[in-house]
Amino acid sequence: MWKLERHATLNVSDTPKVTDTLIKLFKIDMETQKDTPQGDASLEGAEFTWKFYAGHYTADNLPGEPTKTWVTKTMAEKDSDGTIHYVSRLSDEYKVSGDSFYTQDGKNVLPLGTLTVEETKAPSGYLLDGAYMQANGSEEQIKGMYLTQIIEDGDLAVLSGSNQYHVSDKVIRGGVKIQKRDLETSATKGQGSATLKDAEFEIISLNDNAVLVEGKFYNKNEVVKTILTDIEGVTSTSADLLPYGKYRIEESKAPEGYLTEGAKPIEFEITEDRKIVDLTGADTSIYNQVKRGDLEGVKIGAGTHQCLAGVPFRITSKTTGESHIIVTDDNGQFSTSSDWASHKNNTNAGKTSEDGIWFGTSEPDDSKGALLYDTYEIEELRCDSNKGLKLIPPFEIIVSRNHTVIDLGTLTDEYEKEISIHTTATSKDGEKTLVAGKEVTIIDTVTLEGLVKGTKYQLKGWQMVKEENAELLIDGNRVEHDYTFTADSEEMKIKMEYTFNAAALGGKDLVTFEELYDLSDKEEPVKVAEHKDIEDDEQTVSIKERIIKIHTTATSKDGEKVIEAGKDVTIVDTVTLDGLEVGTKYQLKGWQMVKEENAELLIDGKRVENDYTFTADKEKMEIQVSFTFNAAELAGKHLVTFEELYDITNPDEPTKMTEHKDIEDEGQTVTVKELPETPEEPKEPEQPSTPDTPSHKTTDSPKTGDSTHIAEFAILLGISAAGLAFAAYKKRRSMKRDN
Repeated sequence: MWKLERHATLNVSDTPKVTDTLIKLFKIDMETQKDTPQGDASLEGAEFTWKFYAGHYTADNLPGEPTKTWVTKTMAEKDSDGTIHYVSRLSDEYKVSGDSFYTQDGKNVLPLGTLTVEETKAPSGYLLDGAYMQANGSEEQIKGMYLTQIIEDGDLAVLSGSNQYHVSDKVIRGGVKIQKRDLETSATKGQGSATLKDAEFEIISLNDNAVLVEGKFYNKNEVVKTILTDIEGVTSTSADLLPYGKYRIEESKAPEGYLTEGAKPIEFEITEDRKIVDLTGADTSIYNQVKRGDLEGVKIGAGTHQCLAGVPFRITSKTTGESHIIVTDDNGQFSTSSDWASHKNNTNAGKTSEDGIWFGTSEPDDSKGALLYDTYEIEELRCDSNKGLKLIPPFEIIVSRNHTVIDLGTLTDEYEKEISIHTTATSKDGEKTLVAGKEVTIIDTVTLEGLVKGTKYQLKGWQMVKEENAELLIDGNRVEHDYTFTADSEEMKIKMEYTFNAAALGGKDLVTFEELYDLSDKEEPVKVAEHKDIEDDEQTVSIKERIIKIHTTATSKDGEKVIEAGKDVTIVDTVTLDGLEVGTKYQLKGWQMVKEENAELLIDGKRVENDYTFTADKEKMEIQVSFTFNAAELAGKHLVTFEELYDITNPDEPTKMTEHKDIEDEGQTVTVKELPETPEEPKEPEQPSTPDTPSHKTTDSPKTGDSTHIAEFAILLGISAAGLAFAAYKKRRSMKRDN
């Protein structure tokens, strides 16, 4: 039996499992959680890098190289309702670069495997740092790379996670710093009492899209922030206030004392994160014109209403102290306005009514007022035109309005009786001469005429050194005195005493100066009279040198001018001092000199000296100083006593006041003579031998008529007389030699 066999070949092809459900990414603003960008930023153009791995992996074991890589970008898409979204997906129209897509039946698909996606480029105006993905309906924030798998689900391939994600980016934010400056000076400090503090600036959004500032949305041309300057005219926002975009800053309120004139708005952009745009330079600051004004007035005298020409007024800023003088014209009028006298004409010379006035450091400008925004003191100054008139008291004005002239009206000086001063300065005894001393007193008798009864005055006086035309200073302090009184009559006589140390002022002439002040306003005394003439003899007292005269007489204790040489001799020096200052402590020093040698007397190598310390109780005193020493070897010498007198008020620095040192002065000289020689005593004569006596009893006394021993007595008497005569002779001879 035949069996018939047939063979056939069948080709079978398996279709890989793929998914056409691909991930769709929606770009949104992180702060607003909306798909509308802030300011001038954009959500379009963000780039994402996709990587496909053929196999199922986790983030920990991904292969080094993906199977395919794609880069896509976000693009704007409109919904059916016109809403714009910024979307990116694995599609050719979104593709920036990379491999070809997987396709099936004309669709882009993904086979089984692992897919990662990560934002690698932020759109304009946004930051890449901090970006995160969120699946719809999930609160989980996926930062960095997102990983998903395409897995089998029965006969299908499906994504393991969501297929729609929102990707949030943080918008770039920055700030701005602005400087306010004075338009005239370009300085960052106000003029006068004007200030650059509290200038108000508004920051306005110029962006088509709204911006979120401090939790609130602002549309185009809306003010997003108002800031105020500090004392230096500077203000700044925080470094993260303004979203990426364009803005304009403009002044909405000028600081005190300034106009908004000159304040030009400035536009700027925020393009870098946390960077403050610096607008403090001279070319980017905002400038303001300070307010300026003027003043005017008329000056007359009371009674006659005579216009007073050439009267100067001092205008002083209470803030800066800047001061200038304006002068009335022939009609007594004055004005700081440039219509009256150009600010540029002899600016601030203050000599005539034609001289211009200008306050501040900028160049004078006739289109503006002379006076800065400030408070000023106006003070009338004394001159020939208002002599004999009572000047108006200083007063204040305030310049607060621009281009406004303040009318001071008519300023009238009242006529007043002039107060005169006549003085006479003397010593306590009424003398015009004083002797230099540590405590002297000058009495100044002041006669005042023209006082107003009931008015309180103060008379001030001080001493001047005529030779120097300068104030007398003792230990650095002015010698001065004052006396306050209330006038009880139009004419009064006052005595002012000045007690001071004039020890070093011998030969100087002292002149007393006086000023009289009206104390009606104790806060601001007004000087109403003075007497200050350095050549006035009536105000002058002469200080003459203190001369102490010294006279001395040296003698022995017995008042003799001759002493005998010996081991213990004493010379007494009687010193008369005339011209001492009572109450002053002195020391008188003395020592012995050898006339023949004109040298100090030295005994055992030491000077023969002595001193005496005393306090003068009268101008003329007599003092004794004794010198006791060994003069055994000084026979034939002439000793002269020398003296010096010291003021020892300051014991550390004694001052020599006088001396007496004249080696030829007989009154100071004592002569030392030799001791007289002592004569030898006569020898006693030998007794004659006694003759033999008779054997009968005899008596010791001679009897009348008895001539026994008469010759012997006569011999003894003769010898005694001769000895006495010799001694007398020797004494006379010695005295003759001394004389």
